[in-house]
Amino acid sequence: MGNNYQPALVVVAFNRINSLARILRSLDQASYPANTTLVISIDNNGTNQDVADFANAYIWKFGEKKVIYHPERLGLRNHVIKCGDLVNTYGSVIILEDDLFLSPVFYEYALEAINFYAHDNRIAGISLYSLPYSETSKLPFASIDDDSSVFFKQMPASLGQVWTKEQWTGFRNWYETDPDLNTISGIPEPIMKWPEHSWKRYFTAYVVKFNKYFVFPRYSFSTTFPDIGTNMVTRSFYLQAPLKLKLAEPVFKELDDAVNVYDVFAELLPDRLNRLTSQFKDYDYETDLYGWKTKYNKPYVLTSRACSDALFSFDRTMKPHEMNVIMNIKGDLIHFVKSENVTSRSQNLEEFLEEQTYFHRSIYKTPILLKILKRRLLKKLKRKG
Repeated sequence: MGNNYQPALVVVAFNRINSLARILRSLDQASYPANTTLVISIDNNGTNQDVADFANAYIWKFGEKKVIYHPERLGLRNHVIKCGDLVNTYGSVIILEDDLFLSPVFYEYALEAINFYAHDNRIAGISLYSLPYSETSKLPFASIDDDSSVFFKQMPASLGQVWTKEQWTGFRNWYETDPDLNTISGIPEPIMKWPEHSWKRYFTAYVVKFNKYFVFPRYSFSTTFPDIGTNMVTRSFYLQAPLKLKLAEPVFKELDDAVNVYDVFAELLPDRLNRLTSQFKDYDYETDLYGWKTKYNKPYVLTSRACSDALFSFDRTMKPHEMNVIMNIKGDLIHFVKSENVTSRSQNLEEFLEEQTYFHRSIYKTPILLKILKRRLLKKLKRKG
């Protein structure tokens, strides 16, 4: 559909020579068409000449290699922006930060996905990473299985992403207007608190403002290591995702035909939920199953928050949590209710424990519970003080 893209690979590097060596080793193991370009872009901090020397000595067997050693420090946001701008040279790019590791079939998947979706101006990019958690709540996320290889989310990818010139230029032109993110409604509060060096905070605002989506694979073609760096101050493995090592023929669906389409809060869109259950088709509502929305814009809501006078109520036992509604599993943990009857937008301790038990494991009568209680008590004492 449309252009035939062959994206250049762009590795975003800084001062971690071991990380750079690891990602290049993974790139060596992948398959590519002839004449695939590799760019290694290195931010300069005055003490990382060894990284530039390593990049220059590295032999790329699949096409042209170019090393860009920037003359001055850019910072992560400006560095990624400059790497994105390489679409003007190559037509499309795959951006790979140096703490990633790629599947041997990642490029084959990227080619098929970008050439399928490039015609749709609602698609802001293609992810190589499956995103198995909610960026807002940090809780596990799984998409509804609608027999396709992908799902759609109003959230940019940052752990391996593909952009065409058209997709990147839309964001870049808006970014150049120096937008005030505080004037854009609908951005989750935790994302607004991301640091200034986060390019992703701006791209999230862009997709929310202009109602665009990224295409995510149901199984990951990239994963990440907890290397200490700008965005990782302590080692944590919750971002690690299993890699898909063999590529069956991907099944792509157009955005309009897909069921598994999610907003920036990782909530299934109501019009897609209505395709799976007829219970709410006569209502104007929104979804808030993670319970992180601070403002409701529709008269009704499907939520995990405490409420009164619910019209329908469901348990939270099946996964993903939408399945409890689709399969009509009765209970008292998910409610369809008038938005004005949601009595609390914050969790009490019982709701928190129910949530942790559902998403992780039971934490009753364990040291974890005591730590939680202690932390909450200390917060209350600080507020009183």
